[in-house]
Amino acid sequence: MTIEEKQKCAEVFKMLTGQETQPQDWNESAANLLAEMVAKVRDCSNAMDFVPRPPGWKPNWTYVVKYVYESLKNRSTRSGNYYEACLTAVGSAIKRKIEIELQIGN
Repeated sequence: MTIEEKQKCAEVFKMLTGQETQPQDWNESAANLLAEMVAKVRDCSNAMDFVPRPPGWKPNWTYVVKYVYESLKNRSTRSGNYYEACLTAVGSAIKRKIEIELQIGN
């Protein structure tokens, strides 16, 4: 991996976890785990778009029409946003594996 690729991995990891890492510690194994983490968090976040949000009252057909419309509209225009629950639940297991790989280094 080039130093630029390692730097980008470190930046992506920080964006997702808030944890800083040293670019020189990144290797292909850690980068592959980062890619797996991003894919799983993305899949989880996509699935969360379909979880109904309770309106606080008994919904009628107008709520369903509006909710379904807005949900699908938001899903098609959303880019790069992840649900915090997905980052926490899905990302935490892979995050630990990445940390171990970073300790190993190159």
